[in-house]
Amino acid sequence: MPRIVDHEARRRDVARIAARLIAAAGLDGVTVRDIAREAGFSTAVVSHYFQNKRELLLFVYRNAMLETVVRVRKRRDRGNDIQKCLEAILPLDRSRRDNWKVWFAFWGMALEDAHFMAEQLQRGREARQLIYELLETASNVPARSPEERDMQARRLLATVTGLSSQSTYDPVDWPRARLCALLAAEIAALG
Repeated sequence: MPRIVDHEARRRDVARIAARLIAAAGLDGVTVRDIAREAGFSTAVVSHYFQNKRELLLFVYRNAMLETVVRVRKRRDRGNDIQKCLEAILPLDRSRRDNWKVWFAFWGMALEDAHFMAEQLQRGREARQLIYELLETASNVPARSPEERDMQARRLLATVTGLSSQSTYDPVDWPRARLCALLAAEIAALG
């Protein structure tokens, strides 16, 4: 009797392996063959789940974004403050640093490919909306008009992105304590 395979779980597994390899070697340093070998599959199996490398990369990017959004929302739903929620995005551990490396690789593709650029624009707007929602429920950030709240969300998105890029490229100079302190200072400045 043939073994039943959860295709979505298999796609996510392949995407996780691809993300780890991309974080280590960049987009150009990873082939479908590398991903298949690391997963213990043939390239035909990987091709069964993804039509081509482009589709796989898009899935990897979306999966990394989804994992981050889920992590932020879980913290929010547990009653964490905006600081702790936004720390879920910062590269404070290997997994989140690898996500940032994947995103940086994807951003490079977005500059060259209109479809990937549209994806990047959509995900950036979703990230800003998530931060807007966090601000709406933050007890330590005063209520503002929708326009002012949008500016606060943009400011925090730029802060998180900037801190994360610096830390991803130079983790020794941007340790956890520094990242968290600077984020806290920026949140305090909003009030």
